Formats: sequence, C-alpha cells, structure tokens
Amino acid sequence: MIVLCVKFLTMKSNELKILLVDYSIFTACRLQEMLGATGTKNTFKISTDIDNAMSALQSFHPDFLIVEIGMPEKSGIELLKHIKQNNLPVKVIVLTHFTISSYRNECEKYGADYFLDKSDEMENVVSIIKDIAAHEAA
Repeated sequence: MIVLCVKFLTMKSNELKILLVDYSIFTACRLQEMLGATGTKNTFKISTDIDNAMSALQSFHPDFLIVEIGMPEKSGIELLKHIKQNNLPVKVIVLTHFTISSYRNECEKYGADYFLDKSDEMENVVSIIKDIAAHEAA
C-alpha cells in the first residue's frame, strides 16, 4: 500500500521528497510529523511493502528514502539492492530494529548513507535531513 501525505512549511522555498518505507503506518506517520521540523516544504509517500516502494522510487523520485530492513515478505535490503543496481540518486537512511553488525555491513555494501537504530536514534533522522538540505541549499 502507498499513502501520499503532503505537509507544507514555508520557511524555505526548496521542496524535499521523502519516501518512508515501513511496515508500521504508526512509525511512518510519526517520522512524517518529526520531519515537519526540517524547515522545508516536504512531500511524503509512505509505503508498507517493498514492491510498492520500488514503484514509488521510479515515479516519485525522492530525495530521501527512509527504510526499515525488517519488512514482511521482502527485506528492505532488496530495496537497497534495487537502488544500487539502477544507480538511483537518493539519500538512504536505514532506520531499523535489526542493528547487528552483519545487517549494518550489508546495508553499507548496498549504498545506505546512514544506518540508525529505530529504538533510540529516530530523532537523528531530522537532523540528518536538515543538515543535508541546508548544505545542498548553500
């Protein structure tokens, strides 16, 4: 399932497209709410499965992808492989409960820019996106 959510803030004129991929709508909506603090116009798409997320990557062209690797049916790592194989220009933040080093290494191998523990680093997503957006706007 893909849900399109739009939240606009008018502090800056640039717009960020953010694809949130998580099996939990609650988590995705919480992230969306937190990301409202980035001071940019944000357009969000939320996907609860990997196949729809792959389609959304092609049609939505997000600036950022935030993905849980522990998804039902297919792993978020499959999405990372798809991005790498297709050389898609998206910043990838893995936000997961599966934080053992073998998962981290695999995510880094397939191009994840950041690997965060969902239980205690979720707030870092905001600062990461805010910092990258500010750097690219400068």
